[in-house]
Amino acid sequence: LGIILEEIGMENKGVQVKEIINGGAAESTKIVPGDVLLQVNEVDVTTYDFDGVMDLLISTDGSIDLTLGDGLGQMDMPKNVLNQLKSTEDAFFVDAVVREAVRECRQRSGKLGDLLQVEVIVGAGVRGSRGQVRFFAIFSTDSISTYSCNVSATGVRQSDESIQIVALSCAKDEGLGQTLELIRED
Repeated sequence: LGIILEEIGMENKGVQVKEIINGGAAESTKIVPGDVLLQVNEVDVTTYDFDGVMDLLISTDGSIDLTLGDGLGQMDMPKNVLNQLKSTEDAFFVDAVVREAVRECRQRSGKLGDLLQVEVIVGAGVRGSRGQVRFFAIFSTDSISTYSCNVSATGVRQSDESIQIVALSCAKDEGLGQTLELIRED
């Protein structure tokens, strides 16, 4: 498979991608650390523990189809953010920009640690095919302690409806520490 899996947490069931193996099958996909395993060959594994998922993977003959999600669940937007947007379509676009920004942060996790969750979207705007968002996210560098980070991202809707993040920065410790530019717009 080319991925290393781990159990999500002590109180939660489920398994997530911990690491992508260099040279493995997953390296050429869009799978990133933090993605949550939802299905193995159409079997819902969201409530399985690590051993249950491994047993299922080992017992599977032939090809294995994995369905993964970003693990963010439904993100609520505060009323003031929704009021800044012109339509429901803009709200879905903002949601997609946040999710793609999370994927980009997770791909570059060495600088910030693991992005665990999005706390709240604090600002958003859409103009044409560009969406700008600002949100607070929780990161961890050691799986024990956490810190908050103010993330700003600009996403552009592509002709195939995918989102490309063209600018991404993270202000560690809510701006009191350092700001890391992960993607700089040309």
